[in-house]
Amino acid sequence: MEKVSFGKVVKIHGIAGGMKVATKYDRDFDIQKVDFVFDENDNKFKVNRIFQTNDGVVVILDGVDINKARTFIGRYFYIDRNLVADKILIEDLKNSVVVFDDGEVFGKITDVQDYGSAEVFYLKDDNGKEFMFPNVVGLIKSFDYKEKRLVIDKQKLKEVCDYED
Repeated sequence: MEKVSFGKVVKIHGIAGGMKVATKYDRDFDIQKVDFVFDENDNKFKVNRIFQTNDGVVVILDGVDINKARTFIGRYFYIDRNLVADKILIEDLKNSVVVFDDGEVFGKITDVQDYGSAEVFYLKDDNGKEFMFPNVVGLIKSFDYKEKRLVIDKQKLKEVCDYED
């Protein structure tokens, strides 16, 4: 089973051992699908209750009381990749090859930063030239996370980036 980061435990929530998890998943991700989480050591924990708050997700795990929950602060939880198979994750984009919708290879993503209003892609082409551009609506045509191949709209890129043919 392939796992991806669900988020970082940032504090305790309540007295029953609930943990506030800072996660990057959109509100359209159905957190109720998360039945188990894994820690960094690949220990599996059953989720007793999970719910959304304004600034994250609260997770209550089977067998984890408030004292045990405190030991998780600052640590990451992971989930099964299949739960988010339809999502494009920042960690998947890094080191991906970027191809225009006409098949021309543009370069390779060196980094992605999430600034809240938009993610910004940092890319280096085959000539070593560096580009940065925001992820705007209509830019991404498709993404294959297994092949690490991102197809983008060339015309849309020209609107938001200093790129010329």
